[in-house]
Amino acid sequence: MTRSLMQASRYHAWMLSQVEDFVGMNVLEVGAGSGNLTQFLVGRASVTALDESQAALDVAARRAGDARLETVIADIADSAAVADLAKRGFDTILSSNVLEHIEDDSAAVANMHAILKPRLGHLLLIVPAHARLFGSMDRAAGHHRRYSRAGLTSLVKRAGFSIRRAQYVNVVGAIAWYVNGSILRNDDLNAGSVNAQARLFDRIGVPVLRVLESVISPPFGQSLVVIGKAER
Repeated sequence: MTRSLMQASRYHAWMLSQVEDFVGMNVLEVGAGSGNLTQFLVGRASVTALDESQAALDVAARRAGDARLETVIADIADSAAVADLAKRGFDTILSSNVLEHIEDDSAAVANMHAILKPRLGHLLLIVPAHARLFGSMDRAAGHHRRYSRAGLTSLVKRAGFSIRRAQYVNVVGAIAWYVNGSILRNDDLNAGSVNAQARLFDRIGVPVLRVLESVISPPFGQSLVVIGKAER
């Protein structure tokens, strides 16, 4: 993640707005990291932030500033942790820009289904879109893949979810990612030019795109949003 992206509050609020209609009362955020979305969740639900990094969760807790935030150090691939989480009545799992870092993404989504199955809850996924955009920036970020709408919805269905929504978001970001990662072949996520782009996009691009894409759903985008409902 670029340093500037962490401060891109308009962008993160926009991403959360893509799934907020399905946010329930008891939310597990898988791969919460330093709390980019967590900070917007804590005022509206009981939130448990799960991550493998204690340092990241400490940052998330400070940014959230809410006593209702619980943090858990765990791996979504850990069967013992999943069995424990399945007993806690979560009605929502949110996972943003995490699945692409997991080698066995099918197993991860199956574990999310196991956690949500008791309440037949909703899975809210935000992932990088389009394999054709995969480039030096993805490799620098530790991505295993980028996703197509057909590919991810198929994976989510196989795990036991029905699909409620699947859409691309952020057409401008897709173009910028392709230029940086496939044409310029930038492999420094904290390059000055990348941080400058992130700041400018958050200040000017996000407000415009948030309006435009609420009216016209883009045919492609930097991100893919998929919402599934756990079925028995």
